[in-house]
Amino acid sequence: MNVTHWRAQELKHHSAQIVWLDAVAARRAYDLLGLYDSKTHSGLNGNSVGSVERFECAEDAATATQWLRARVPGAQQLVVVFGEDECFSCSSVFFIENWPDIFVPLRDDAMVYSNDTPLILFYCHENIFELGQRIVFD
Repeated sequence: MNVTHWRAQELKHHSAQIVWLDAVAARRAYDLLGLYDSKTHSGLNGNSVGSVERFECAEDAATATQWLRARVPGAQQLVVVFGEDECFSCSSVFFIENWPDIFVPLRDDAMVYSNDTPLILFYCHENIFELGQRIVFD
């Protein structure tokens, strides 16, 4: 990732907690998520993701943080993917506590997955989360 990109600049105050993926790793992450992204609606693909939960948080970040905290185990390494060349990794603890700053006011949809478990998360810019388990995970 080009660290002068606007998204990297917007999140530079978190540079100690996030690591931007290089071009090869970012493309690999983006391609992987193509398996789990729905082709018919904005959200997760029910054919490749099981146990999908949907949560609409509107403007209630505190409730959304509690919802995430109850579903995303601590001590995981997550990959946050905005696009084919805009991806970073961070700890799940950091993500849960800082998701509003990561996503808002970015105005984009994003997907997040765990390197350690089959967990996958879709975030819609309208403050809607979908969380599930990747059916095929290795």
